[in-house]
Amino acid sequence: MRYSSVLVICPSNKVTAGPEALHMLVAGLNRLGQPAAMVYHPFDRPAAAPDAYKKYAVPVAGYSDRPGTLIVFPEIYTALALKVRNAEAAVWWLSVNNFTAMRYGNPLRDKFRYLRNLLMRRSPWRGAGALRHLTHYAQSHYAEQFLKSYGIASQPLADPIPVYLEAAYQTRLSHRLAAAKRQDLILFNPLKGAAVTARLRTAFPHWSYRPLQWLDREQLADAFLSAKLYFDFGHHPGKDRLPLEAAIHGCCVITSRHGAAANPVDMPIPERYKLDVRAPDFIADFGALVTTIFADFDSCVRDFDRYREVIGSEPENFDRQIAQIFGLGAK
Repeated sequence: MRYSSVLVICPSNKVTAGPEALHMLVAGLNRLGQPAAMVYHPFDRPAAAPDAYKKYAVPVAGYSDRPGTLIVFPEIYTALALKVRNAEAAVWWLSVNNFTAMRYGNPLRDKFRYLRNLLMRRSPWRGAGALRHLTHYAQSHYAEQFLKSYGIASQPLADPIPVYLEAAYQTRLSHRLAAAKRQDLILFNPLKGAAVTARLRTAFPHWSYRPLQWLDREQLADAFLSAKLYFDFGHHPGKDRLPLEAAIHGCCVITSRHGAAANPVDMPIPERYKLDVRAPDFIADFGALVTTIFADFDSCVRDFDRYREVIGSEPENFDRQIAQIFGLGAK
């Protein structure tokens, strides 16, 4: 075993995809034989796993910078990673854009966000170059290539989507997919690409749209099973979950060409389903593609078969990657 213990740093009281991935990592490490614990930040306040993540049954520990220990920081805490003196520090890049502050909308606003992160000491003044001596894990090919551009090598560590890929759920889902009665309905995440969504809804007011918000996992699944299309014109800072979840529930998926969605490794779908929101024909291209999907859904949805196969292999890949990185025998 390479480390006497692994500590994974997680923001306290946060229930989003990133913190859940961190809990999944600690659970996976312990399951495969590497003692690991969650450490919640800020370090000087008592904290416990949020109710949503208690199912992972992860041990909780205090922060300790000791030899023989690996401390894994998400990319939002790179400044803290640089303060490690005795343990080994690693950064898990779940979201490249949390570090770069890039949203692809207003360049000046992006620069302001990045400068604010520097002033608040969330990011190092020398940027990613200051992190070369640390260990790095990449949740996405996008993150791997970002690090490579700074001369930083990384190891792949991609978390699978939870619940929906469990064997019992998949068995039930196969029956629900066969019985699904889909409408000409477009689903979207109201927190991502809001300006682009507003343009599309103005251009095509005759279509039905539904924002995905305030839904538990079962309600979210019901929404996916009722619709033919999910679109996401956000910035795709890593392998975002909603496109994955939409695809395994039988939706077609349209994305932007930003971030992780731009490459065929993280988003292995036909290129015609990836649109450039800055192109002069974007609105017309979107309209033509949606019209095709609504008219010939059974044919279009088969274009995502390969994507669903890749998604289905992710739990096994996650264990294999953990085992490889930490010198463990996958079970």
